[in-house]
Amino acid sequence: MTAGWSAASAAAGFTWAAGGPGFPFAGGERAIRMGAVLTAPAPEPAGAVIAGLGLAGLVVALLMLRRPRPRPRPRLRIVGWPAAAGLLLIVPDGRLLLAVGELMVGHGERVEAAAVGQAWCTAGGVLWAGAAHAAGRGRDRPADPAWARRITVVAAVLPLGYAVPRTLWALGFTFGLDPVTAAMVSAPDGRARELVFAAAAIIGGLLTLGLIQRWGTRLPSWLPGLRGRRIPRRLATVPATAAAVILTGAGFTMWRALTAAAVTGQADGTAFDGANWAAWAGNLIWLPWGIALGVATWAYHRRRGDQLAVSVRTNVDGRSRSA
Repeated sequence: MTAGWSAASAAAGFTWAAGGPGFPFAGGERAIRMGAVLTAPAPEPAGAVIAGLGLAGLVVALLMLRRPRPRPRPRLRIVGWPAAAGLLLIVPDGRLLLAVGELMVGHGERVEAAAVGQAWCTAGGVLWAGAAHAAGRGRDRPADPAWARRITVVAAVLPLGYAVPRTLWALGFTFGLDPVTAAMVSAPDGRARELVFAAAAIIGGLLTLGLIQRWGTRLPSWLPGLRGRRIPRRLATVPATAAAVILTGAGFTMWRALTAAAVTGQADGTAFDGANWAAWAGNLIWLPWGIALGVATWAYHRRRGDQLAVSVRTNVDGRSRSA
């Protein structure tokens, strides 16, 4: 999949380098306000760079597809991890998470082209991280870390810091907001939006607990027709990984922009205006929330894999004895 993603990215880069349509990284002032690093690259030279990187990535990805060796391949990791970090932490900005919010409230027409491009890059970052991890993995796997359960609880609790203020705003307690933002939140559409966001955060926190609970591996007994059925590992890890990646990228952007505003002393009149502190302070939770959720998901994935390996070995041993 990593090779296919790289090839598609190279093809898109050649299209933009030739002056073709659909370049998603333009933005200007809008990109700056959303904390973008890539604020307004010219399509033709940026397309040429993307095409070159895509071709280089294709070559490396094809090398990774070779038959796995018993020993790690650190040279391929040297390429894979920086590629993943750039795609996950540098390319995305606040528009990606904003697009997720717009989709949640049924306004897909408001999703910006830049957010679509960032989603594509985020998917590539996940693929490159997985490929780099596979290239550096040997036969021996360390034990599940003892702190995995605690970090999962942290990942389940952190969403409350985001959900509680929005619930209060929807109920009419518009603290920490300037008059313009308070009026937007108090409108019927604004109240509904905040309730949806709060509910999504709370539900996400509850589902995170499933990563360390029995019902996260088998369906509860009170579900008619489904009781006791084993939950596929990817059914939990894929959405949790997607949420962790988006939250971490958006949170990194928030902290990066906040640091820049603090260093330059130009926070007033920007997204970090002190008169509107509650509108952005809760978003600072995104980064630790995303990191904690990612680590918790990784621990769950490893634990389920170990359980599967033990189950397979047990079945094989049982059949050998019976034979």
